[in-house]
This record gives sequence, C-alpha cells and structure tokens, in this order.
Amino acid sequence: MSASVRYAAAVLAALWFALAGSAAYAVAPPELDSGAVTDQVGAIADRGAEVDAAIDELRSEAAIGLYVAYVDSFSGYDPQDWANQTAMRSDLGTNDILLAVATGDRRFSWSVESAFPLSDEQLNEVATTAIEPALADDDWAGAAIAAADGYREQATGESSGGAGWVILLVVLAAIALVVFLVWRRRRAKTGAPPGDPVPRMSTEDLDREASRLLVEGDDAVRTSDQDLGFAVAEFGQESTAKFAAALDTAKSELAEAFRLRQTLDDEVPDTEEQHRAVLTEIVDRLTKADKELDGAAAEFEELRDLGRRAPEAIEKLTADAAALAGRTGPAKEALAALAAAYPASAFATVAANAEDAEDRLAFADRSLTEAREALTAGENGRAAVGVRAAEGGLAQAKQLLDAVTGRRTELAEAERNLPGLVASLGQDIAEAERKGDGSLSWERLRRAAADARAVTASIEAARAAGPVDPLDAVRRLEQTQAAIGGELRAVRDEQEQRESAKAQLAHTIANAAATAAAVEDYINTNRGGVGTEARTRLNEANQQLDAARALEPSDPVQALARAQRADQLAAAASRLAQQDVNAYRDPGLPGGFSGGMGGGGNAGAMLGGILLGGILNGSGGRGGGFGSPGSSRRRGPSPGSFGGAGTRRGGGGRF
Repeated sequence: MSASVRYAAAVLAALWFALAGSAAYAVAPPELDSGAVTDQVGAIADRGAEVDAAIDELRSEAAIGLYVAYVDSFSGYDPQDWANQTAMRSDLGTNDILLAVATGDRRFSWSVESAFPLSDEQLNEVATTAIEPALADDDWAGAAIAAADGYREQATGESSGGAGWVILLVVLAAIALVVFLVWRRRRAKTGAPPGDPVPRMSTEDLDREASRLLVEGDDAVRTSDQDLGFAVAEFGQESTAKFAAALDTAKSELAEAFRLRQTLDDEVPDTEEQHRAVLTEIVDRLTKADKELDGAAAEFEELRDLGRRAPEAIEKLTADAAALAGRTGPAKEALAALAAAYPASAFATVAANAEDAEDRLAFADRSLTEAREALTAGENGRAAVGVRAAEGGLAQAKQLLDAVTGRRTELAEAERNLPGLVASLGQDIAEAERKGDGSLSWERLRRAAADARAVTASIEAARAAGPVDPLDAVRRLEQTQAAIGGELRAVRDEQEQRESAKAQLAHTIANAAATAAAVEDYINTNRGGVGTEARTRLNEANQQLDAARALEPSDPVQALARAQRADQLAAAASRLAQQDVNAYRDPGLPGGFSGGMGGGGNAGAMLGGILLGGILNGSGGRGGGFGSPGSSRRRGPSPGSFGGAGTRRGGGGRF
C-alpha cells in the first residue's frame, strides 16, 4: 500500500471512528511515567534498551524528546483529545512529542505544542511511512524506534522529501477537508460531537473534568488577556481586534461556566440528571471558549512575531526590569508600615508580594539571558520562548508591586469609613428600638438591635485595644446592618427603604469592589496553586457587583442586597485562594511544592502560572530548571502562551 493511500485511509478511518463513537465509559487520560516510555500492556517486552537508544539518539542529535505511551484503549476518548490531555497533564515541553498507541483499539495519535520544530507535513510523513507500517505488523517497539529515527531524519535534513510529496500532501489535505465538511454537516444535524466522551463519563469523572477545564480555561484567558495588553500597546486596537473579539467571547463563556458551577455549590439540591446536565454544559462552554482562542491565536502570534522581534523586545524588557527592580525596596517599606499599623490579616494577600516580585524579576532575568543566548545561536524560536517568559515574569512583578500600593489605599479608605458606618448602624439600632410595638415583629427587631449593639461594641473595644483590620470591621458592620435592615423593612415605607439603601450603597459597592480586585490580583499572580472553588466565588462576586451597579439608579434596595452578597463572596474567594496557595507553598502538606519557593528556582514562576507544570487545581507539580525553554531534556514547566488551554497540533489514525 502506498504512503498516500495509507494516509487517506488513516484520515477516513479516524473520521469514521469519530462518527461511530464508542460504548465504553471514558477514563481520564493519565500522567506519563517518569521515563520516556509508559507501557501499560507490556508492548515492548525485552526491547526496552533498543527503544531507549533510539530516543536518546533523537534527543542528542535533534534536541527533540520523544515520549511513547502504550495502552490497551483510549477508553472512549477521541485519540487526539487523549493524546493532547496526556501531554498537558504530563508537562511535556515545546520540543517534546507524545506518541500514543492503543494496541487493543488499534489506533494511534501524536501530540505536540504549536511551536514544535517539525511541521505537520513532516510529522505526517513519519507517521505514514515509519510508524503505521510497524504498528500494522504489531511491532510495537519497532514503531517507537521508527518514530525516533524518522523525527531525527526530518529534524537534521536527512530525509529525501521533494516537490512530489508536497503536491501529494495538498491533494490529501483537500480530501481530508471534503470529508471534514461532510462530518461537520452530519454533526450539525445530530447536535452532539461524534465520539464525545462526556455522555459516557461517570458523574464523578465528569465533575473532575469540568473543574480541570475551569481552571485551565481561566488560566488561558488570564494569559491571553495579558498578551493582548502587550500587543495593543505595540500595534493598537485595530490590529488586535480579531483576537480581542475572540477573547471577549471566551471570557463570556468562561463567566457563564463559572456561574453554572456556582449553582452546583449552592444549597439547593440537584438530582443526578440535573447535576450531569450542568456539568455537561460547563464542559461544552469551556470547549467553545478554548476553540475561540485557538482559532484566533495563529494570526495573533504572527502579529507579535516574537522570534523576529526578539532583539528589540529584549532591549525593552531589560529596561522595564530595571525600573521594576527599583520599586521592590519601597514596597518592602510599605509592607513594614502596614505591619506596624494593622494586624496581619489586613494585608495577608500582599504580605509576600515584595519577595515574590523579586522572584519574578529574577526569573525574567534568567529568561532574558536565555533569549540572548538563543539569538546568538540563531535559534529565534527559543528566543521567542524566553521573551514570552520574561514578559510574564515582569507583568506579574508589576502587578505584585501595584497590589501593595492598592492594599494600602484600600485599608486607609476603609479606616476613614468606619466611624460613619458605626454611626449609620447606630441610627438603625435606635430606629428598631423606637418602632417596636410589642408584636412578634417587635421581638425580631429587638433581637436584631441587641445583636447589632453587640457587634458595634465588639468592634469599638477592638479599636480601643489596638490596630484592627478595617476591611474586616467594615464587612462585619455591613453584614450586621443588612440583618437589622431586613427586619426594619417590615416597618419602613418604600421611600424610607430606598433612602436607607442609598446611604449604604456607595461604600458597600466600594468595599466589595476593593476585595474582589485584591482577590483578582492574588489569583492572577498565584494561579498555579489556586483551585476551582476560589475562582468560582470570585466570578460570582463580580457578577453580583455588576448587577449592583446596574440596579443602583433604579432599585437601590436590590442593588444593596447584590453588593452585600458580592462582598461576602469576594471575602470567601480570598480565604479559599489563600488556603490553596498556603498549601502549595508548604512542602509538608499534600500537594505542596517540594522544591521550595526560593533559591533562584522556578517555583515562583510555576506558582504564578508563567510556567505550566501540572500544578493546576492546587495539585503538586514537577520542578526543574528553566534552562532551555524548548529543550527536550526535561519534562517539566514550559511557558504559558496565549490562545486556548491546549494550543496543540496532532495527528494519527488506525493501523
């Protein structure tokens, strides 16, 4: 069988399998073993040394890392999705390729990052001329050896492709496009993705998958938002409009997915069917968001073209780093002043920011050094990776330093508002006591007034004894005023309710917004260690804040209720995020990062999500030096990039 026929057959077979689906329950893709080969079925038997030798030769001559996974089945997943997810969960780098073989399904797939040095044409050639024939003969070890040899030949220029192969690829691409269009038309009629594993997942696995996608999607949007800011500053809004529109759509889908997640966390019980329906919609929305970003990423990457523009980018980033380095000293002084004026709880979210900023600056410096060395060696792709990593490090250093200043302003503002809030609550207490008429409503008013007096007395006593957390004190007063206000509504007319709400609304919205902004900064600069729950609460807080602002002119009573709810949710998000990060920073706790946070390593960059290393959702990740960002000599962190949560290329088929 010719290579062209085999390739066309592989394309058609893969599409047919996608249309046919599978009846098995989906099992989440695994992380790879520590070595180059993960063999769950005993495929390579006693030929492990031969496989390792071929992989080592590929690594030494072409700087490409090959990882091979042998399993019995892809367990209901589309083979490409299985390979992509396994590669991302296993922290494969820019120059790493995963070859996944399901011996029982008789299917295979490969997955690489978009910046992998070999083109799709080169990878497909190796697949059809080297890998597939060996697999068809059940020569499992031979397939891995042939893959390593084929990739090495393509990377070092030893292959003998020519114009005929290019023409053949164009023809085959046209065939594949026609089949794909037919598939899409059938998919549109059925309304569900063929081969979609979601309906076959257990509810527990579906819940885990939705949580994983929420975290990865949130990280992708945050990284894309940052990159968009860089591009707008350089090229203007018109040139970046397409990616900005895609990002807006992705943000909208992500926000709705978080809102749906919040409904599962509320006090209203759901049936199994309702629970699955919500989780499925979350997965669908996040998949759409991912595709939106990926669809615009290629053109956006071409616009930024960091490889070509690396020299001027390095020069600018070096100047930015110097300016930021001059701000770390004042930030430490500001933190010392906060420590003298307030309890630790008041500035816990920024307490480590000065040191963390120094860590991100050191990471950026190493990344810029790497980029310069890559340029000297003529490796523009590797230089681009270093530039991107440096951009991320410097952006987070700035955000960390800005957050210290922001927290100081917020605390001072809350402290100024405290006397007015105490006085306002005192008026409500007096009104509650005055309007009692001996009825049942009077009993509730009396209890609410007594509780409010106790809270006020507690806060005043704490202030007299020493420094207090003014943001926490303001929140307690607002919650107490909301409680007594709820009882007073029964004895107030509509106008009185509106006037009371108006008096409280401005500072309640301001306090909630300040808390939400602080949590936003905290999650953004520690996102590698923050899980789903904190992000969900923050998203809901922002939704409630938006609703409060929209209702403020027309319905201050409802606006106040929304603002109070937003403040409660933002405070909960802050607590949850800090718990996640504290667990990540503590190597003695489950999921803690054993590599520590200091010593010039990359733990800070991984915690910040600048390097992606399998630490999403609070789980521990692998360490490892940054070294060469594109090096295949590591399976570990690689710089995050704009686009969807998994901007990857791949291929494969039946054998």
